[in-house]
Amino acid sequence: MQGMKTLAQRPLVLGVLLFLAVAGVFIPAVSHGFITYDDPVYVTENAHVKAGLTASGIAWAFTSKEASNWHPLTWISHMADCQLYGLQPWGHHLTSVLLHALNASLLFAALRRMTGSVWRSLFAAALFGLHPLHVESVAWISERKDVLSTAFWMLCLWAYAIRAEREKAGRPGATAYYLIALGFFALGLMAKPMLVTLPCVLLLLDFWPLRRWQGAASGARWALIAEKIPFFILGAAACAMTLSAQGGGGTMGSAEQFPMPVRVSNALLSYCRYLGKCFFPARLAVFYPFFAEQPPLWVTVLAATFLVVVTAAVLAAGRRRPYLPVGWLWYAGTLVPVIGLIQIGGQAMADRYTYIPLLSWGAADLVAQLHVSTRAAASAATVVLLGLSALTCRQLGFWSDGVVLFRHAAAVTENNWVAHANLYASLARSSSPAARGELQETLRILASFSEVHQRKGAELEKVPGRADDAIKEYRMAVSIMPDMAGPHVSLGSALARIPGRLAEGIEEFRTATRLDPDLAEARYDLGTALAGSPGNQAEAVAEFEDVVRINPGNFAAHYNLGYLLAKTDAAASIDHYEAAARLRPDSFQAQFNLGLALADVPGRKDEAVSHLQAALAANPGLTQARNLIARLNAESQ
Repeated sequence: MQGMKTLAQRPLVLGVLLFLAVAGVFIPAVSHGFITYDDPVYVTENAHVKAGLTASGIAWAFTSKEASNWHPLTWISHMADCQLYGLQPWGHHLTSVLLHALNASLLFAALRRMTGSVWRSLFAAALFGLHPLHVESVAWISERKDVLSTAFWMLCLWAYAIRAEREKAGRPGATAYYLIALGFFALGLMAKPMLVTLPCVLLLLDFWPLRRWQGAASGARWALIAEKIPFFILGAAACAMTLSAQGGGGTMGSAEQFPMPVRVSNALLSYCRYLGKCFFPARLAVFYPFFAEQPPLWVTVLAATFLVVVTAAVLAAGRRRPYLPVGWLWYAGTLVPVIGLIQIGGQAMADRYTYIPLLSWGAADLVAQLHVSTRAAASAATVVLLGLSALTCRQLGFWSDGVVLFRHAAAVTENNWVAHANLYASLARSSSPAARGELQETLRILASFSEVHQRKGAELEKVPGRADDAIKEYRMAVSIMPDMAGPHVSLGSALARIPGRLAEGIEEFRTATRLDPDLAEARYDLGTALAGSPGNQAEAVAEFEDVVRINPGNFAAHYNLGYLLAKTDAAASIDHYEAAARLRPDSFQAQFNLGLALADVPGRKDEAVSHLQAALAANPGLTQARNLIARLNAESQ
């Protein structure tokens, strides 16, 4: 016990030991390579980055919106790695590992400064450093922005804690540390804009553990809020830059792709799932696909109820344990930018999004409330940390190369098109025969997602006044599988039925026929649309001729050809009417039009009467057929 007391008096030593422990657990990552998912964009195929630290490259970093982000310091960190290590992946991984270990030590320093508790701060920082949910942020080179921005986050907390400490003691330097904290925040935003929630976190820390809020007069409390205004201004500027980059880069999901009810449902479920993975970090994947259809309402309601109950419970316990509402609001608030209300990309959630939100103070307090001995508490903490370290080592193993990583992701998730697509790319590099199967699985999954939206569109078309909503669903189907003809046909049909939008429908049909020249449905719909568009009759005839070439048994195509050719090629018109009548003898339209066409052909009036009688039998009310039969009989007498 004396040894622990001595160590508690030497926090720098503890910080160094924590750094070494975290780095030691994550160091196997240096043997890993680059992967096909985003690494080419950030490093291996980025000419600006590969050139290393150059004046033009740094200028590009501050002006570029590549990868749909504005994060110049992240680009510069990748450039520095290329300057030092070239394209040797071990060096890039080493930088991320060292940054992560540094973050754990900085968190320890900040928590100890704010709370005065050495061992609880150390345990909380160790949980952060060793948790397997953080493997993605460290082992994925493209996620350098996570570990880099968090270093500035931790430095900002540390400087802010010193500022509060000096201000409370009336010592000089408080303003200087405030400006230092603001500077670290600005640097963090230039590494990853997710730090925009930091001003709100600082307000939470004013409540606990800094306790600047308690006992303060009304004016002093307003001052606490006012001093965060520069932080909020920087955060707003970062948000504007980010929205511009992501909107221009096409990664921001539209309301048609992800309707707000679906986003809200996913956000509620994700809050619960992140908590689950915090306590049971299993089946972790590099990509979690967004569900194709909205979950049942009861699932969303259950998630919302759980979150409301937890919120009420922590607020009720806040008077005795103020860290509970602070910790809960930290978790809920820091996830807001990435919880999916503004949907970026196609993932439902991501392990890397928990890098900042999941911090724990309550575990150490729980041990204290149990009144166990120091030795027992230390033993329990050691067991927990060793268990997390083992799980982290296991999770790191899945990041050894692209094949292992994406095969694991495909195994622990369902319908993961990103996993199968990247597994295909990884296998194709080695000319593996298994690559083709992964490509086919990717296309199958995407086709099934597209089909979901096509079905929704078809259902909405049946509802009066929902044509525009149906078109939105069809457009979503097209966006998922733009190279598949079927979604274009469905979209074209919906557009063609709306007055004034026939030309749009024709373009969709044309796209479908280019993608699949032998798709009779697409050619028939294109022919029908062209026939209803002035000046396109000849092209309509060509499309219907292609339909009967592909499918000689298509009654409607033969009938339409007979109708369109009646004025320009009577013989061909009769041939197609005859084909239509053979295919559908009970069609009074085909029989009547064939009889009408034959009536003017010398020597074929008897055939004309026969077909007109067939039309009359199918439709006894067809007065035109009865009158024409009478005229033809009279002429033959």
